[in-house]
Amino acid sequence: MLILAMNVTVLASENDLNRVADVSLLTNKGYSVKSLSADVKGNILNQGTAKITDNGNGSVNVYGAVLGSVVCDKMILKLTLQRYSNGNWYNIRTFSDTAYNTSLLSKSYNVQVTRGYYYRVKAACVAQDGSITESKDPITDGIYIK
Repeated sequence: MLILAMNVTVLASENDLNRVADVSLLTNKGYSVKSLSADVKGNILNQGTAKITDNGNGSVNVYGAVLGSVVCDKMILKLTLQRYSNGNWYNIRTFSDTAYNTSLLSKSYNVQVTRGYYYRVKAACVAQDGSITESKDPITDGIYIK
């Protein structure tokens, strides 16, 4: 008896449309944006935003922003582009940026991707002022790249 094992990669398909995969809705929209605002007033972090946009040419734009309520000593933005495959999200590319003595940090990157998959952006938005640190972790929905 011969047993043959194969590792098969299953491409995402548009049949996954409207399915929720780890908090992200799989969509056929051209972009997805998620913003998380502060829970209470008097904070230092007002909002954290993650956005992904289909550029239409086999690339996506990865965007994120940290918006402070005050000028902060330090702001950190970490953006992770993820691809949906075989029922899981996999990290494709990560960008990390830091700014000092500011109330706004925003960054945008264009990334070539493999067509035929859903992609999303996971952000870590951190504001530090003195001994206070606040963060928000927005995650976009997944967009299908044809």
